[in-house]
Amino acid sequence: MTVRRERPPEEAAPRGDGAGAAPAAPDARRPVLLAVVAAMATGTALFWLPLRGVDLDAMNGYGLIGVLPVATLLGAAVLVLTFMASLALPRPHRLLLSAQVGLLIISLHGVTLALEPIARFPTVWQTAGFIEYIERTRTVDWYLDARFNTPGFFSFMAFVLKAVGQGNIEPVLRWAPPVTNLLYLLPYILILRVLRATWRAKWFAAWLFVAANWVGQDYLSPQAFAYLLYLFFVAILVNWFRHHDETTRRAGRRRTRETRERAGAFWRVYGWLFGPKDPGELPAPKVSVREQSILLFLLFALLLVGTAAHQLTPFLMTAACGGLVLLRRCSLRGMPIIAGVVYAAWVSFMTVGYWASRKEEVFGGLGKVFSNVEQSTGGRIGDVDGATQQLQYLRILIAVTVLGLAVAGLLRRRARGIDDRVALVLMLVPFSSVGLQNYGGEIGLRIYFFMLPAACLLIAYLFFPAPFDAPRVRDPKVAPRFGRWRTGRRRHLPAVAVASLFALSIAGGFLAVRYGNEKYEQVRPSDVRAFDVMLADYKQTIGVVWLSADDPNAVGGMPSMPWSYRSWERFNYAAVVADREDPANVSQIIETLKQQGPGGFFVTTRSHEDFQVLNSGLRADYAARMRAALAASPQITTVFADRDAAVYRLRTPPAQPVVAVPKPAGLGLRSSPWTPAGLIYLPILLAVLLARELRRLRLLAPAGPGGEPPEQRMRRLRPLTVLALPLLLSVAAVIIERFLVIT
Repeated sequence: MTVRRERPPEEAAPRGDGAGAAPAAPDARRPVLLAVVAAMATGTALFWLPLRGVDLDAMNGYGLIGVLPVATLLGAAVLVLTFMASLALPRPHRLLLSAQVGLLIISLHGVTLALEPIARFPTVWQTAGFIEYIERTRTVDWYLDARFNTPGFFSFMAFVLKAVGQGNIEPVLRWAPPVTNLLYLLPYILILRVLRATWRAKWFAAWLFVAANWVGQDYLSPQAFAYLLYLFFVAILVNWFRHHDETTRRAGRRRTRETRERAGAFWRVYGWLFGPKDPGELPAPKVSVREQSILLFLLFALLLVGTAAHQLTPFLMTAACGGLVLLRRCSLRGMPIIAGVVYAAWVSFMTVGYWASRKEEVFGGLGKVFSNVEQSTGGRIGDVDGATQQLQYLRILIAVTVLGLAVAGLLRRRARGIDDRVALVLMLVPFSSVGLQNYGGEIGLRIYFFMLPAACLLIAYLFFPAPFDAPRVRDPKVAPRFGRWRTGRRRHLPAVAVASLFALSIAGGFLAVRYGNEKYEQVRPSDVRAFDVMLADYKQTIGVVWLSADDPNAVGGMPSMPWSYRSWERFNYAAVVADREDPANVSQIIETLKQQGPGGFFVTTRSHEDFQVLNSGLRADYAARMRAALAASPQITTVFADRDAAVYRLRTPPAQPVVAVPKPAGLGLRSSPWTPAGLIYLPILLAVLLARELRRLRLLAPAGPGGEPPEQRMRRLRPLTVLALPLLLSVAAVIIERFLVIT
């Protein structure tokens, strides 16, 4: 039995302000628009102009929010309210809304451009080190760092910088966050366009996607690049590979003939959850087989590049595609299998140098859900400064609030009879990664990051749940056609007012938590110069000695500095645990320098010292007293020193050991008895799976009059299915054999 789909109201009525209602005169709206534009310009000036007088040295454990001028914070509030005022207008002014979202990006994600002379965040400079190494050596070294096992992004950036003749990567590092967030919006808009929602909900979701992205994974990095690929991957799936039979669910589909007659509270809730629902997505567009075939190869390319660029994102690509297929929001049934094969093969063949000797590190967190969650939440708080601890709790509060409001938005839409499966899949899929590993204590941040596109959309639904922009109907003959969706001129204003309060809180929370660690996440020019000085002073492998308040073997830490930002292979690192009772006791530093031989240097920076104070509880004057003791020691000479950084070495260093600069080790590929067979089966399997999916797209195309029924046409896939199954089993066997033999 087929169900005839009724024509949705948004198709029955003309688009615009209303049917049967004369639009407001342009001259009546112009003063309001001019007032919004003037307020936006005022907010922009209030935000940026006072930044010239900010004293970053006055920061405490609250980070940047503690030194931002009141006028800047007021300007941020004005920018938020002008955007919400634009949502209160009767119709969307896309140019104005786009300008406001762009201003939000440059203001929130680019505020440090006006405050700091060089790119912030020490980890950014490690990205520069990977790129510089590949550009210089034209290869990788799995032994130096695990991230060399997924070098796709680093290789791509090295190629681009070489092609455009850009020798200085620092400007690219500085501008990456706002540019990256702007790029994120492109695929996100493609996702929003397929959803059955009002223009206010879609624009508010896009705004929230920028304002709620405080996790700091938008710097120049593999995860930012792979996240962009993930969004494009999902956007292509939901735009051009959805089912064409997405119709209203039949009444009682999940109830038997006997239970349909039952009533009561339980069955009311059951019907509310599983009763007839309209899809939360617009009807799928008609796409030619040729276009879908091209897009299928594009999806495959995104999978390959994403897998080579980042270790976590391809897993979520696979899971998202699988979830959309299971809930009938994607017609590419074979794509999750293709994605899983690509991901498993890359891990087995291309990252073997890493996992072969680090089984516990790679697989130790597998299945330990509660342990991984604890390390991502309470484990990140520890014994830290009071202000820093409050910011950690605020981050958790924001994440929980976003998740809770997203669930409330989903339920509100279901109460209106709308089934938002795409948003549900995209919000739940990231939680599947919590059982993999703790990801260095950051798995909670990654889950929040990947669920954010769907969460922002569902939060927008909480305030603006209507499935379409209903016209303001004045004609009583037309009004009954729109039933409960009929709206008045100002009916949306209460929702905009409540949403404005949430928008103000999320923007303020962004400035607090995104830059809450700025006291030690800022990078000063002297920090970079300290490593340049060491490279210029010694030409072999350099043993960098640094101070840690805790045992670095226990906490897995590295100095909060731009370490190895170039000449990556020339640095080794050795930590000295601080003597908390006596900062002037530098005997352990001297002993560790002797162990490093002639290439030993002790380095400290103000950012790293602040990190030890705020996160590990060192005394505020510890670094100053330690520096004074080092400068006064007859065994130590100062190589470089200023207020922000200092480098020391022994006056008479020992002649040994001299560590030669290691040569590139490549990817560390290793073989097993079955590996040659796997290298033959794998490309054949992928070719067969792609051919099967292409064939299936052609068989799904509507047949002409008198054509075969779909069930009979699908039988033509059997030869490819029969061929793919033994190949799939063979590749799986080779992967398992490699793991057992090599480890």
